[in-house]
Amino acid sequence: MDKFELKESVKVPQILIDYKKGKISLIGRSTLNNPEEFYPRILDLFQQYIDNPQESTHVLIDLEYYTEDSSIFIFEIIRMLDSLTKHKKSEVKLFWHFDPDDYGIIGDINRLSSMLVTKIHAIAYELV
Repeated sequence: MDKFELKESVKVPQILIDYKKGKISLIGRSTLNNPEEFYPRILDLFQQYIDNPQESTHVLIDLEYYTEDSSIFIFEIIRMLDSLTKHKKSEVKLFWHFDPDDYGIIGDINRLSSMLVTKIHAIAYELV
């Protein structure tokens, strides 16, 4: 498989895994009632990339909102990608766009930053 792309919906984020180019993105919202029914398949797709990564991996996270239940799986994806850095399998560049007024997401970024080897480049939206 060269690429996996899931279009964004009201409850599911856009997910892109470009296996050939090393480009990954999670954009939108994750407000699924039962994320444990949705995300295991997505984790399998990420594992395929982890098993055969590109030399450089570019990750974009731009999640406007996610539920606590969804965060478990989103954070697992981030930890999986971090394993590429830990084991020197790929140079991971992780960019996370966020609303500067969203203290929940800011807290999540700070917590994850302290647990990961991969640096999170946190980029606040410019509010007008």
